[in-house]
Amino acid sequence: MSKINLKDIKEKLLAEKALLIDKLKGNDLSIDDSETPDPVDLAVRNYSKNVMLAVSENESKQLSLIDEALLRIEDGEYGTCLNCEKEINPKRLGAIPWARYCLDCQELLEQGLLDEE
Repeated sequence: MSKINLKDIKEKLLAEKALLIDKLKGNDLSIDDSETPDPVDLAVRNYSKNVMLAVSENESKQLSLIDEALLRIEDGEYGTCLNCEKEINPKRLGAIPWARYCLDCQELLEQGLLDEE
């Protein structure tokens, strides 16, 4: 792994992980049913709950990607594309330290032409 300091990347990943864990702990998805809300209030609450669930799901996915990146650092496999096994651009890893694929393979994944591992 050239041009990238794994210690800095690991610190960045751990900081992002801590931030996500705090966010997930702060998501309160309960609804107070002590009073009967009018239909509009109920609809707004349900919509807000669905949005929070979607955000929470995305944050959980990102948390798992961070954990995978930390494991790849420990295994000495960090910075290598999981598909083509070429080195991932250090600028990409600086911006998205949990990246699993090089830009070309990420594009294939987003087009549905690559199965996610």
